Amino acid sequence: MYRNKEASWWPRRHPSRRRVPRGLEAWLDEPGSLTARLRRSVPGGLEVTVLVERWGRPSIDEARAVELSDGRHARIREVLLGSRDQAWIYARTIMPPEALAGDGRRLARLGRTPLGGALFRGRTVARGPLSIARLGPRDPLAARVPGGGAGCWARRSRLWYGNAGLLVTEVFLPPLLQSLED
Repeated sequence: MYRNKEASWWPRRHPSRRRVPRGLEAWLDEPGSLTARLRRSVPGGLEVTVLVERWGRPSIDEARAVELSDGRHARIREVLLGSRDQAWIYARTIMPPEALAGDGRRLARLGRTPLGGALFRGRTVARGPLSIARLGPRDPLAARVPGGGAGCWARRSRLWYGNAGLLVTEVFLPPLLQSLED
């Protein structure tokens, strides 16, 4: 019996980056808002499709990344970002309760507002180190991506908003790669 295997996250300058498709490195390394980059790149305007916006238990790996003790719940948000017809990015955000206090309360119910648009708009946001991964066929993150995410590249980092850090994971879907070839 096969067990699920979490992605192996590498520092962004890891030697395995040599396998990253041409043109994708700039997207993986984007230091600012990926939302702003998408708004400039997606034909016809950026659309946000909310898949999940609820309280739940993050994976063990995600809980460790945001320093959430075992069994604690966090706000989990999953969205697709892209054009009306094609998703370019699958994004999953883990928001510990501490991140939703004070000014962070508005992050609990973003709806179709992109997280990047809400965070980077005139606020001080600090990004922790970026990590990258190539998702395998048994990776639970790949299984969450509508249509499957096996073989897709992903990045993740903590975004510090106030005193608490969110974990933002972004999976780069085939339509984005196709746009880089055009």
